[in-house]
Amino acid sequence: MSNQKILGVIGGMGPLATVNFFEKLVEQTTVENDQDHPRIFIDNNPKVPDRTKAILGEGSSPAPVIIEMARNLHRAGADFLAMPCVTAHYWFDEIQKQVDIPIIHMIRETAEVYSSQFSGKKAGLLATAGTLKTRIFQSVFPSDSILTPETESQTQHVMKAIYGVKGGDVTAAKPLILRAADILIHNGAELLIAGCTEVPIILKPGDKAVPLLDPIQVLIECCLRQIFN
Repeated sequence: MSNQKILGVIGGMGPLATVNFFEKLVEQTTVENDQDHPRIFIDNNPKVPDRTKAILGEGSSPAPVIIEMARNLHRAGADFLAMPCVTAHYWFDEIQKQVDIPIIHMIRETAEVYSSQFSGKKAGLLATAGTLKTRIFQSVFPSDSILTPETESQTQHVMKAIYGVKGGDVTAAKPLILRAADILIHNGAELLIAGCTEVPIILKPGDKAVPLLDPIQVLIECCLRQIFN
């Protein structure tokens, strides 16, 4: 197992999403003992500037902080990087240019899974206002495949749920995200995309009758392929 690649995780955006990613990755790693597990460096840095506020012109860019985190992970020994935050991918190209090891692009990888497993289905996107504004998903998904919440539902349900998770109130956040999902399904969504890494903490496969496409799960599978191949 000494030929395993070392993963570096650009984390803390938010902390619970990073924990969710790491826990699922460990659970899905097929090994016989501790020593078979891969080595992973995690920079859990909640001090990264708010991504949505930066996009909406209400805060500073997170890119310089993320670039420094990525470089630190590289110096620590990471062979490649994962960034379990959807909205931060708005700065992906800027970050990757400043880092000498590859970063997995979670959104592009999710689009590949969509095309192979759900092609032609209308996808309801549950994501931050920043992600919706930048159209990160629309830029890599097939044309007209993405359905977004109505403005009122985005404000009253999705964003309140996401910031509820960030604030530690997971119990109150769940019914909000379920309501937003119901509205998307009513409006024609044939599957849901957990388009923010807080969403799969409160929205699980089977919660709704339509499938759930989770970029965090896609990222985990990409990481495991990189580590063991």
